[in-house]
Amino acid sequence: MQLTSLTVWKFFLLTALLLVGSLKAHAEINLIKYQFGSDNETDIPTVYWAKPGSKAVIIFIPGGGGSFGLTKKTDPQPNWVLADLFRGSQAAVDLVFMDSHTSLQANFGDPYSRWSARREARHLDQIKATVSYYAKKTGKPVFLFGHSNGSLSIAEFLKHSPDHQKLLGGIILSGSRNETEISGVISLPVLVLHHRKDPNRWTMPESAEKLFLSIQKNNARLTDLAWVDGGKDVSGGDPTHTGRHMYHEATDEAAGLIWGFVAKSI
Repeated sequence: MQLTSLTVWKFFLLTALLLVGSLKAHAEINLIKYQFGSDNETDIPTVYWAKPGSKAVIIFIPGGGGSFGLTKKTDPQPNWVLADLFRGSQAAVDLVFMDSHTSLQANFGDPYSRWSARREARHLDQIKATVSYYAKKTGKPVFLFGHSNGSLSIAEFLKHSPDHQKLLGGIILSGSRNETEISGVISLPVLVLHHRKDPNRWTMPESAEKLFLSIQKNNARLTDLAWVDGGKDVSGGDPTHTGRHMYHEATDEAAGLIWGFVAKSI
């Protein structure tokens, strides 16, 4: 049968629409029941995106104030680096966004006190509860991925108890704050991910390299340092929230480096 140009055009249009539809992630809102000490029972807001054929779960702990109200949105979709991880044909991972009902960053005081909530036992216990929930739900190794202030949460989580690292398949410390430190001997795959030209004074590339070397010295497992080179800064933008610090126009590069690390670790 001879195909007309109109028939061919319709075929390609249908194929394109099917491909676009396949990129859409089904959002599963999971409010993890949680009680800390004698407090009234509350929950941990999380969004879960399952990917067919996935081999691991990445739980993302965001930076900034850590509170984004994602579970209150209608059909929230993965964004930023998470979007590239989900769309990437090679990245066989489920994704989780760990949100917070309240801000984890104060607006006053010295730089250390601004993220003191990320050191509190309540926050660290919530990370443990989230990791345990998704490890049980999926039966897959769980990786923690924190960006900027989120890397502080992961570092404090590991410091809080030596048993915490036993719950994880690995960690990704991305665009980490200068203060980020993991002390003591560990045995856990670690990726330190950073933009080579990050202009943010709170997240300097030399601090990331120092963090990598300190972990490498005390880690019995894989320790990688990966630089993002692409992208650009935003004219007039705040380097804390935009530009190279956020892998602007290079999120696909960052996602590729993350998946490469996870693939080597599972």
